[in-house]
Amino acid sequence: MRLFSGLVASLAASAGLASAFNVNCNSNYVSYYGQNSAGNQKTLGEYCKDSTEDLIVLAFMNGFPNIIMNFANACETTFPGSSLLHCPNIAQDIKYCQSQGKAVILSMGGASGAYGFSSDSQGAQFADTVWNMFFKGSSDQRPFDDAVLDGIDLDIEGGGGSGYVGFINQLRSHYASDPGRQYYIAAAPQCPYPDSYLGSTLNSAWFDMVFVQFYNNYCGLNAYPTWFNYADWDNWAKTSSVNKNVKIYIGAPGSPSAASSGYVSGSTLSTIYSAVRSQYSSLGGIMTWDVSQARTSGLAGAIRSALDSGKTCSSNPGGGGGTTTTTTTTSKTSATSTTPTSTVVEYTTTSTTSQPTTTSSPSTCPVNGGKCSGNQQGCSGQKFAICNGGSWWVSSCAPGTYCYLNGNMATCDWANGRPTDGCSVSGSMSFSKRQDLIAVNKITKPSLRPKPANAKSKTSTRVEFVVSELANNQFSTVIKIQTNKDAFSGNWSISFTLPSGQKIESTSRGSASTNGNTVTIKSDISREESKNMAAIFKISGTYTGEYVLPDTNTASFATS
Repeated sequence: MRLFSGLVASLAASAGLASAFNVNCNSNYVSYYGQNSAGNQKTLGEYCKDSTEDLIVLAFMNGFPNIIMNFANACETTFPGSSLLHCPNIAQDIKYCQSQGKAVILSMGGASGAYGFSSDSQGAQFADTVWNMFFKGSSDQRPFDDAVLDGIDLDIEGGGGSGYVGFINQLRSHYASDPGRQYYIAAAPQCPYPDSYLGSTLNSAWFDMVFVQFYNNYCGLNAYPTWFNYADWDNWAKTSSVNKNVKIYIGAPGSPSAASSGYVSGSTLSTIYSAVRSQYSSLGGIMTWDVSQARTSGLAGAIRSALDSGKTCSSNPGGGGGTTTTTTTTSKTSATSTTPTSTVVEYTTTSTTSQPTTTSSPSTCPVNGGKCSGNQQGCSGQKFAICNGGSWWVSSCAPGTYCYLNGNMATCDWANGRPTDGCSVSGSMSFSKRQDLIAVNKITKPSLRPKPANAKSKTSTRVEFVVSELANNQFSTVIKIQTNKDAFSGNWSISFTLPSGQKIESTSRGSASTNGNTVTIKSDISREESKNMAAIFKISGTYTGEYVLPDTNTASFATS
């Protein structure tokens, strides 16, 4: 591998830094920037004034190939006569961060947006556009002016998996045209292996770094060591990845409100990191969502301290440039059959008005060695199935859990009132005695998408209710409000119906009032940013009987 060189390396040397970002080390700290998740996001340059983070991921380009970008309050200006963001301040900050030895890459995708490719050829064509707009190419409109990024991250959570191999191969051919500089390809898959959107791409294209999101899933950090599955990703890195020296990162929420589930304290994360580092040479470091959350909670400082103790760096060849070799391999994932010991229950609910079509059941449920196609996944009671080379590979869920389809992905989960028999297979709408979509008033882990709230302004938002803790008839529930496109002001409120038997005692953001069973949370304008893409906070109170999350269909959001 070529050392981090060119303009960035020379600037780092002139600034007196000992070294620049080194992809071959296991002590790198990566954090996402741009979505103002904590509500107090600073400029990019402010986060680069110290040595906490090694690599910053700009989030997001959430629309492509018709480009849409969103960086919340960090950039709101556009090119004249265009909706494309023009961010000169971020451009200057990118160059400053690079002068401090940090790498800056752009994330494509995210949890919401309109993106995806129809084919590899369309992906390759878009790679030309990306090179011209964000790297060493030329374009009439460059969102970051003459700043040159260090790479691209794929955080694909929708839109299908087509075209990304063509995109990566073509972008790497552009990388190779500038051999004096190191460029990177990264991905941010969910922790269940294989990833439902990027699974085939991860096996077929070059990646330098993979930031695995060990949160919002059964295999998250909060499930360590029972269901935490870093071993699956290490096995992928060494057996199935095109780049056998790819680095795997432990992705963590930056605070309790940064994700629906998966947050652990700094000391616990340090313990997990040390254990992984002692066992797996694929480790690259830790990633957090996002920098505003991790800096506010103090987790970022704890991560930096953990990473600085006993780091090692390899001399593996590789890097983002050069030609691409495609390999075809097969691998199997393992299931752990031990019982979790955590006493904290974390759930979410999402309301839906549609139900799956119930027809005749599949002629056979997935069985080991049975025929399947493509990237199909399936469920049969307490067993999950993955299509591997045209044949089903079937394994058992952890004791007490059952397999349910989340879109096209099989996930082991608590039943929570759902059917526990019959089978279902992705790519078909055939179900037998089961219904993978759940009723509004059921509690389930965070596997379903949030629903739109009724907005009393021009800002379209989505709201999600997530249980943080249930104990002794007391509850803490996280409320997540997010807009997909237009920012909302610091003067906002959200109202919703509180289920029977519940009483709110406090809110971590703004003030709460109750009228009958309708609760209204109103922001404190003096403590809010003028423009926001999200508001995430926690309400606490008491309940009697069975705890039920609020119905998102009753939520109403207003902003001026």
